[in-house]
Amino acid sequence: MATTWRTVLRPLAVATAAALLSCPVLPAAAAADVAFTIRDVRITGSSGLVRDPSADIYWTVNDSGDEGTAYGVRDDGNVEGIVAFRAAPRDVEAVAMSGRRLYVADIGDNRARRAFVTVYYFNDPEPNNRTVSYRSYDFSYPDGAHDAETLLVDGSGRLYLVTKEAKGGIYQAPENPSRQGINQLERVGDAPAFVTDGVFLPDGKGIALRTYVSVLVLDEDSYRPVARAATPPQQQGESLALALDGRSLLLGSEGKRSTVLRVAIPRGMGRVPVAAATPPPSTSATPTPSPSESDPAPADDPPDEEAGPPVSRAGTILSLSLAAFVALVAGVVVAARRT
Repeated sequence: MATTWRTVLRPLAVATAAALLSCPVLPAAAAADVAFTIRDVRITGSSGLVRDPSADIYWTVNDSGDEGTAYGVRDDGNVEGIVAFRAAPRDVEAVAMSGRRLYVADIGDNRARRAFVTVYYFNDPEPNNRTVSYRSYDFSYPDGAHDAETLLVDGSGRLYLVTKEAKGGIYQAPENPSRQGINQLERVGDAPAFVTDGVFLPDGKGIALRTYVSVLVLDEDSYRPVARAATPPQQQGESLALALDGRSLLLGSEGKRSTVLRVAIPRGMGRVPVAAATPPPSTSATPTPSPSESDPAPADDPPDEEAGPPVSRAGTILSLSLAAFVALVAGVVVAARRT
């Protein structure tokens, strides 16, 4: 009996529908504008960002491998000047401000081997390209070493560290830490998985934290999420800061000539991808989030940023689906010609 086109196309339609349904549905990312691009060639691994309204600048730091330096960046992306200090930090991952005091947090510990971490601080920092004296606090965790990339300072000036782990924690410093000896931190709450930066919001509106794929707002007392939004893709989204006007958030990234994005502070509980220890692969140039993926084990080393552009998992699935569709059509055509 001759094969009819209806007989041929019916399984083709079923297969096409199945392929399309297998593609992931991605949550909508927060709308983002480019605030500025950090153009200074010295800043290749911006791993923290904080506003300094008194000086009308932002402070940022490079992560591991840099000397003791904080960069004062204007809102056009150019460097106003630096503050240098004679120290040899191991893995600087965050900056924070309390009044006119700037904190630089040497708290990174990818392999969780450090007996203690160090937070340096400077009063009345000026981006005047001078080397200044510093003071510092040493901290240890009550439950062993942890990797961390987030330093928080609340309205009273109290310090907190947030660990970057699958089961993260919020650790509170003593109210008046000592500069003599090592201060022990106290775990006071659970944190979202793989937090890379954060900041206390003004007027007790919560704590904003970011991962590679989302921004979350936690209640200051319970540390439970009260709002969240997916973030636009970035090469390696590490930093989060309040904008100078305090009305929005800035999201920074590592890499040369990194772009800083402006997003609204989340207000509702939006859908977000599952946080991972490393940046999700994406080749998209527009603000759309990466697909959800399971939590891998924390990486010992940061991703190789010189390895070339990664391939989006969603794009891979779509490509495979299209390839299967094309192959199926070709098979149908051949079969029809033979009948």
